[in-house]
This record gives sequence, structure tokens and C-alpha cells, in this order.
Amino acid sequence: MKLFTIGHCEMFDEVKFARQKNIPYFRTQEFSDLMLQTDSMLKKFASTDISSKTIYLTASGTAAMEAVVINCFGTEDNLLVINGGTFGQRFADICKVHGIIFSEIKLRHDEELTAKHFAKFENKNFSGLLVNLHETSTGQLYDLNLISNFCREKNIYLIVDAISSFLCDNLEMDKFKIDALITSSQKGVCCSPGMSIVLLNQKIIADRVLKSNVKSLYFDFKDYIKNFQRGQTPFTPAVGICIEINAALHRIEKIGLAQHLKSIETNALDFRKKIKNLPVTMPNFKLSNAITPILFEQNIAYKIFEILKNDYQIVVNPTGGELHEKSLRVSHIGNLTPIDNTILINHISEILNKLS
Repeated sequence: MKLFTIGHCEMFDEVKFARQKNIPYFRTQEFSDLMLQTDSMLKKFASTDISSKTIYLTASGTAAMEAVVINCFGTEDNLLVINGGTFGQRFADICKVHGIIFSEIKLRHDEELTAKHFAKFENKNFSGLLVNLHETSTGQLYDLNLISNFCREKNIYLIVDAISSFLCDNLEMDKFKIDALITSSQKGVCCSPGMSIVLLNQKIIADRVLKSNVKSLYFDFKDYIKNFQRGQTPFTPAVGICIEINAALHRIEKIGLAQHLKSIETNALDFRKKIKNLPVTMPNFKLSNAITPILFEQNIAYKIFEILKNDYQIVVNPTGGELHEKSLRVSHIGNLTPIDNTILINHISEILNKLS
């Protein structure tokens, strides 16, 4: 199977090689050294100060989202959630489960986030803002400068789920005053699913995390911060994925972050140029380098997904909800090239001709 999926994705050879080895025992200095090395590279690529702390969770991205909310906020808080799709809704659902008051900027699937959406909240008080920077369900990449400026003006915490934008798009944690940055192993890092990572700056650690009374054993960040002083996690991590992440970051270190990002951007732009020859459309809002949503006039999207998978051994991302039959999402991350784009587009063209 050739994967044009956002997570997990088509892995690079360096990562595949790393996971072929026996998984070592992890309560050792050698594993601690590997994790500390990983941590240094991760902070470098996130453009955050070395004083920021990292939480390594053997859990999905959703678990990391929930863990950030319960470690940083409580029922006395009032949050603003940007809800533009499946993953924005997930932040809203997390707030509901934990009884945290929140307001929403609710966007249609084809609606671009702009300054006008924030205008009606100018006179309201919030503790923090929750956003999925790249709303993967629609493809929209939100304007981080716009969001960051709003948070600075209101002096509120900025929580960014960057699971499908970190190491795909240019993202600088400290420059944009991001207090908590969430990512995971299977998307921009291009490894197996199963590990999620949270980067916390010193401000939110001191003001919120260290003062929190989290009703959870596994997701209490204070325990993770204490243990990682020695390069360890308080509970058994997914050791094999930790090794994959180290190999993936070494690969980026070798070629350079700028070149890594340029390669993804080039692949995305190549696909978007070529797909214009087919009877499909793309959204008008800003897109991440990570994926391109393509919209069909007829209700044939899921049928094309199945034919690609079953007849051509190619997997793209189907779309849920109201766009299930109208949209497919094609990923550009991982070990993909413009040649792969051409092959995929030719197959989609063949399928469209057959269906017509």
C-alpha cells in the first residue's frame, strides 16, 4: 500500500531501519541519553527555549489534548475554542466533559477564520484559547499571527494543537507566544502512531501546571516534568516509537529543517498544480503543506477512496461528516515525491472516466 495519508504516513527509510532492531530495555542511562537528545532536537525544531519542558505520553493526540486542558485549566476558567471541524469540536467536547465554561468560534467547513470572528469577543474575559492550528478535517491552516495577537492583547494562554502542522509548516513556538504546543508521532514526525508530545513554556508551568490539582494518575504533568530531569517518563513509554522519533529527528537535523519543510511544500504545490486538470475544486482558504482537500461535484468521494485502496493499493484520507461523499484529503508528508503525485492523479483520472 502507498500511503497518501496524514497520519500515519509513508515512513522514511531511516525510520523503518530504526524500528527493525530489537527494542532495548528502557530504564537505562543509554535510553535516557537518547530521550534527552530527542528532546534537544525537538525544542530546536519547535523554536522554543531550552527551559521549556516536554511531556512524552504513550497515548493518542486526543489524550494529549485532554491532558493539556486538565493540567492547565479547571471549572473556574472560561476558554475560547476555535471550532472549525472535527478536531476543534474535540476541544469543545473535552471542555464539556470536564465542566469547563467555554465559548466557540464556530466555522462552516468552507469558512475562513478572520479578524471579524474575534471582534465579538473583544470585551469578554477568557483564561485561554484552544485551537487546532491546522484543522485537518477541512484542510484549513489558521492564521497563527491573528490568533497570537488576540491572546497577547487579552493576556490569555494560547494552547495550540499542532499535530498536523508541526514539522509540516513553519511554526515558531516562542515567537508566537504559544504556551502549550501539542504534537504526535504519526503525522509531521512521520513515525508509527502511539506517542504524543506536549511542549510547555515556563510561564504556563509556573502559573498553572505546578499549581494544578489533576484528578488523574497517568496524566499529571508534574510527574512527567520531574521524571524527565533524568530523561525518563514515569510510566512505560512506547520504547520502539521513541527510537523511531529519534531517528526521524536525526534525519531532519541532517538535511536541515528548512529543506525538510521546503520538500513538503514543493510536493504540496506540485499536487495542487496537477490536480487542477481534473474536474475537482479546492477550498479558497489557506492550506497547510500537510494535505490538500479535493472536492468532487458528485457524491463519489468515498467510492473513489475505496477503488484507490482496493484496485490500486493507494490510500488517501476519506472525510467524515457532511463532506463524506464530497471530499478526499491527500497528504504530502512522509516519503512521497512529485512522481507519486502524478501516479495518484492519473489513477483518479482513470476512475473518474470510468464512473462517468
